[in-house]
Amino acid sequence: MDRILTVADVAEILQVKPITVREMFREKRLRAFKMGKGWRTTEAMLQEDIQTLAQGAGVGMQGANPTQEASVSRSGKPKRKPRPAADKKSVEAPKKRKVEADDAQQLLF
Repeated sequence: MDRILTVADVAEILQVKPITVREMFREKRLRAFKMGKGWRTTEAMLQEDIQTLAQGAGVGMQGANPTQEASVSRSGKPKRKPRPAADKKSVEAPKKRKVEADDAQQLLF
């Protein structure tokens, strides 16, 4: 049975910070699984993923079209499409009404 590695173990092996390893797990550049709240991987999976990365393809990139780029922001999150501009006719300001004396008394009590 393969040894199970934590984020800290993988960070030490790859000589990167643990946050980088977590990002690689989330982006599926390295295969991993969750145990509770923590990420784990095995030695065998890590070695295979390192070989795949060394060949120039990400683990999750297999079968992807390399000419088609994903719309991703700097933080790595997918970009949202801009909302269409609202029509001026469809967005109307609420109509103002006069405040009567009875209304003012109801507001006080």
